[in-house]
Amino acid sequence: MINLNKKFLIYGYGISGKSIERYLNNKNCNYNIYDDYKKITNKKTINKDYLYKNINEYDYFIVSPSIKINKNHLLYKYKNQILIDLDFLSFELSKQKIIGVTGTEGKSSTCYYLKEILSEKYNTEIIGNFGNTILDKKNLTNYLSKIDILIIELSSYQLDKLKFLKLHYAIITNIFSDHLNYHNNLKEYIYSKFRIQNLLHKNCNLYLSKQLFIKYQRNLKINKKRLVFFIDKISIKKDLAHYIKELNLNSIRTLVHNIDPKIKIDISSVSNELNYRNQLIYNLNNLKIYNDSKCTNLNNAIFKNNLINSSRKILILGGKFKKQLKNSKFNISDTLVLIFGNHTNLFIDHLNFINSNYYRFINLNELIKFLRLNLKVNKYNYVLFSPGGESFDYYKNYLDRGKHFNKLIKKVLI
Repeated sequence: MINLNKKFLIYGYGISGKSIERYLNNKNCNYNIYDDYKKITNKKTINKDYLYKNINEYDYFIVSPSIKINKNHLLYKYKNQILIDLDFLSFELSKQKIIGVTGTEGKSSTCYYLKEILSEKYNTEIIGNFGNTILDKKNLTNYLSKIDILIIELSSYQLDKLKFLKLHYAIITNIFSDHLNYHNNLKEYIYSKFRIQNLLHKNCNLYLSKQLFIKYQRNLKINKKRLVFFIDKISIKKDLAHYIKELNLNSIRTLVHNIDPKIKIDISSVSNELNYRNQLIYNLNNLKIYNDSKCTNLNNAIFKNNLINSSRKILILGGKFKKQLKNSKFNISDTLVLIFGNHTNLFIDHLNFINSNYYRFINLNELIKFLRLNLKVNKYNYVLFSPGGESFDYYKNYLDRGKHFNKLIKKVLI
């Protein structure tokens, strides 16, 4: 257990760093702040020289989850003393049921569906990688006392470091190759995802697909007694958004039943969708256009495109390219592929085009001009904007990118 009477160093002053600062202030803890890149005007801030000379005076190092602590890092030999903000929830949680959700894709949607379904009977909140925190609330104890179920979206970065958080339920939605710039290889990335089972309370379950278990059981120590398999296939394919929604709902049916057998789940149980996640933004004149700006994984983008049973479809890729496995290639069939941004060559190098053509564009604006002409001349039935790359090349985040796509697509439809 963390000793709040010890001395802490907040290493990294981003969203989680600022949140934990307020938490430590509320607890009257002794701490300092250090950031490699930001100039911080704060009495608690120390510089690099001070840190190097006095590093041994700190009992705990609270780091931003995305900081990689490798063998060359200053904190490597202190890795057993490294914490992240979520570790401090171990002090605050008591009667609440805690659900941890991880996976490469679909984490946020799964959390969102769980909240909407469980909120019919229980006070339910989402925190973690979903984008919000609760640690810095002044009346945290009072706030948590009103929560029945807390859903925590967990990234591989967080799972790589978490020590004290405990879960009653854990879900792995899926695993695609991802975050290889942080993890040394795919095996390390997969291992980080399966660390979620180590956070479970005794006799609590890990929910995942049987296909995922079969694929990785030889390489990982998986406690079979903890496992509950969910169905990860849909027998009837409707549109893409419906298919993915059903897939995500399947992953939580048994879990929700175990929490409360009286709660029933069907497609109507979820009324809304996350913005820019498999979002059907146009459906007219035999043309459907989907905005899936939240997709930053190339494998997942190709997977979704291949779910669309049509030879008259367009896939839009682009953004900041993520590191892939060496010599990896993804098959893409019967598709016109439009790719934008500075990394178009990297996308092309990792695609195997089968009865498909591709075109490259400097940015999304130029791509949309070409799309407008193409939709007028050719009879396409589907356009899927599922970039498969990060948004930080031209945009603040995937929300900014998704909003821009919606704005541009209106010009196509005039």
